[in-house]
Amino acid sequence: MKSTCLIILLLMSAPLAADTIYKSVDKDGHVTYSTTPPQDSEQSKSVDIAPPPSEERVQAAQDRKNRNEEAAGILDENRKERDKITAEENRLKRENQKQLQQKQQAETNNENDNNGYIYVPGRRAGGPRPSIRPR
Repeated sequence: MKSTCLIILLLMSAPLAADTIYKSVDKDGHVTYSTTPPQDSEQSKSVDIAPPPSEERVQAAQDRKNRNEEAAGILDENRKERDKITAEENRLKRENQKQLQQKQQAETNNENDNNGYIYVPGRRAGGPRPSIRPR
């Protein structure tokens, strides 16, 4: 967009390049540019303006602009694809964390079934204690 405005401005300024431009400063410090010499010639001077760009340079600038817009589109598509991949990875991480928490909770519940003991040999969870045999 900026380059298009610049090209239009440069093309519109082509007729101005043929005329002499005068810069004048009034007593309040306001600067004025015009194609006619001011009445007070002591406070004015002629300003040199570069000629407008050639058609080849304008076309080259337009080509660069088009390539830049195309590259920006490709980069935007790549960014969107990376965002999708990252979102999927984060979803899988959350799912794995949830499964791990459920597994840890189940293990904690199983430990509580044995009155705080992790494992008692020969005993079923919630069942009677095994009898002790004398030797």
